[in-house]
Amino acid sequence: MQEPRDTMPAQDAVTFGWALFEAIPDCVKLLDIDGAILAMNCNGRSVMEIDDIAALRGQPWIAFWPAESHAAVRTALETARAGGTGQLVAACPTAKGTPKWWDVVITRTASSDGLGGHLLVISRDITQQRNASEERERLLHQLQAANIESERVVGQLRASEERYRTLFDSVDEGFCIFEMLFDEANRPIDYRFLEMNPTFEAHTGLKNAVGRTAREMLPGLDDFWFDTYGRVALTGEPVRFENEAPAMNRWFDVYATRIGGVDSRKVGLLFNDISVRKQSESTLRRLADDLAEADRRKTEFLATLAHELRNPLAPIRNGLSVMRLSGDNPAAMAKVRDMMERQVGHMVHLIDDLLDIARISGGKLELKCQRTDLASILASAVETSMPLIDAGGHALTVDVLEAALPVDADATRIAQVVANLLNNAAKYTPPGGQIALSARRDGLDAVITVRDSGVGIAADALAGVFEMFSQIGRTVDRSQGGLGIGLSLVRRLVEMHGGSVAASSAGTNAGSLFTVRLPLAAEAEQARAVPGEPAPALDNAAGGLKVLVVDDNVDAAVTLSMILEISGYTARVAHDGYEALAVAQAFGPRVAFLDIGMPGMSGYETARAIRATPGLEDIVLVALTGWGAESDRQRSNEAGFDHHLTKPVQLDVVEALLAGL
Repeated sequence: MQEPRDTMPAQDAVTFGWALFEAIPDCVKLLDIDGAILAMNCNGRSVMEIDDIAALRGQPWIAFWPAESHAAVRTALETARAGGTGQLVAACPTAKGTPKWWDVVITRTASSDGLGGHLLVISRDITQQRNASEERERLLHQLQAANIESERVVGQLRASEERYRTLFDSVDEGFCIFEMLFDEANRPIDYRFLEMNPTFEAHTGLKNAVGRTAREMLPGLDDFWFDTYGRVALTGEPVRFENEAPAMNRWFDVYATRIGGVDSRKVGLLFNDISVRKQSESTLRRLADDLAEADRRKTEFLATLAHELRNPLAPIRNGLSVMRLSGDNPAAMAKVRDMMERQVGHMVHLIDDLLDIARISGGKLELKCQRTDLASILASAVETSMPLIDAGGHALTVDVLEAALPVDADATRIAQVVANLLNNAAKYTPPGGQIALSARRDGLDAVITVRDSGVGIAADALAGVFEMFSQIGRTVDRSQGGLGIGLSLVRRLVEMHGGSVAASSAGTNAGSLFTVRLPLAAEAEQARAVPGEPAPALDNAAGGLKVLVVDDNVDAAVTLSMILEISGYTARVAHDGYEALAVAQAFGPRVAFLDIGMPGMSGYETARAIRATPGLEDIVLVALTGWGAESDRQRSNEAGFDHHLTKPVQLDVVEALLAGL
């Protein structure tokens, strides 16, 4: 099996999630699982008349409610913690004492492992609707109790009717009155619309509904609506609920009450189309879950990174003990040296992969493409991966088309792609397995395949095999190692070349097949590669060339100076920019290796100071740093450096640079 799974880049998911959080028109709060306030959107702060949210963070949300509402708030919180939807309608003044009524919905955003999580609270200001509803109810009661025989009451009724009609027509909620229809067994079967306000059509999409029945206009309407309204008409008990009407493709927030006495079968509805709100809540919950999943993957990745870096550090530390105990035993020293070089190489490979991912994600990785025969790239990849393949006792077969497969590609990066696939196959194939590498032409594409007889990939894991920070093969021995970024790097590098990569497997323990497709170069004569001149060997006869090493890492500076001394150069060491200037003036070096990230005076500032010091203008300045992006090289060049080397630098690179002076 192979490595990872990625989701939306964490930064994209976080940005979109907070934008949606701030855009919701209602008062939205994010609470921790215990009910303490973590965040509130800007609309919420405005409607709650809150000037400084910082003073409220960490405070229990329930403390802001009047005492008479605490029981309802606790019940809603407990319902949400248990995985349900907590609801309440209650009065709560703003921070400045303005009376408000709120319709509150509480849901839980669970983490991927089912533990922890947060509570999402959406409070809608229903003060206007509440006042309108109370006024309407009062007017309806007045109408029912009115004495039509009294001229005074008739006048009051007319005035009340005018107020009722004004409210009826002006509220932004949908309102309607209908008559429930029952069969002989007194079971609700339908309802006929009697009247509605102008907003009814906007919330339902139903036109010319007066006198028509619900089943006539909505044949697919489910029984929930008839049963619920039937109970209201028969019992007189009002209900408040939220429910989806699939036949209308909408969600509704509904308050239903009987109109009239016990014999009345009329029901009045006050309702809102909350489809957009429900969709926003669902999206917000999904984004919260995605953010929690991204956080979990990040935490797992950091733990894996620590594990993978400790692995080579352990034998390196043991090797140091062997060197200390073995004295001058040449055989032991040679064995330890070889081991240390392997382990340091492993650490460098891990860090290089991390840097490549970061550069690609930031759009800073530049491909150096040239016309190349794919066969030579595959040969380089095989050479890189053979030690791991041989260590596993695997049999490798290579089948490459004899005819040229010219591609316009960065040969180093495509070799890295194939080597990653071969290394993956070697790591996840039991000892003595079979690995096959092939390359062929398919139309205008070159097709590279890597097949193995290893642990395979479960069907449900195939879709995420190229995603980052997720080790799909968790049931496989963790000693296989890896950070969970190798296959993600493969996909990104291939896509940067205009190609594609896919994975397939018949399932667990059935092996895997990875297929890379790259566009072939346009038919043209390939430029012949001119062999480069070999780097001149280090000539100690250059005898005593003066070299200054400047690094605030004492061990790094001292060890590099020791290597230079052993190689026949005269070396001096400084550990900050000010000391470097003093040593340079007294020592007069031909070359200076400068670390960039030094305290006090950075490497850039030190380089400028050296260039500005009489007598030191001609020193060859070499930046020696962990920063290796193109922008970093440009900055070092602007500061006056002649060369830019990325840590950890190979000895042969240093030798070649010095020998060329």
